[in-house]
Amino acid sequence: MNLDKIPEDRIFQNNTREEIKRWGNRLQYFHYMRSRGGHNCEGDSFCAYFKYADRKDLEVKLAELGVTLNKIEEGCIPFDPTVSYSFDDLDKLRITINHFPDLEQPQHVSILDNKVHVWVLPNSFELSVSGTKAGLAYKVSEDDFQVCMALEEIFESLNWSRFIDDDIRHQVHCISKQLYPELFE
Repeated sequence: MNLDKIPEDRIFQNNTREEIKRWGNRLQYFHYMRSRGGHNCEGDSFCAYFKYADRKDLEVKLAELGVTLNKIEEGCIPFDPTVSYSFDDLDKLRITINHFPDLEQPQHVSILDNKVHVWVLPNSFELSVSGTKAGLAYKVSEDDFQVCMALEEIFESLNWSRFIDDDIRHQVHCISKQLYPELFE
């Protein structure tokens, strides 16, 4: 068994070879991400990653997509997974950006009236699309692919190809040309 690749039967468990090949060959920014499996409540998704230089650059880039970073309001509590919270504190908990602890993670937002999940990492941010079609929270569909195509038009108009973070292409669960060239022929 090759540990550097997902077995074929698992890659095509939720979508056909033809769908995955078509998606991979058409998408320029997004990648089909096959769930890692296990019990971490993660499903398949389409993800795009973009680099940013600093806090201001991050704020500007997200604003170009209509996403605003919110400051933690007074009285709110930054979530710490090592702490046990009281029931009264649950409504006050906020998930923050680790290296900008005064800012909340954007999480679920709307871009062009489409559901997108945004997560800020130390040097890049992730845009994730999945579950557009009702009832498919852990799988991707043609509807999700169409959302990605619409978002890619925005990225092109903003000339964002220069900000793509290509590091994800080397992760086993990323169905990329680098790891799965047979799906890009």
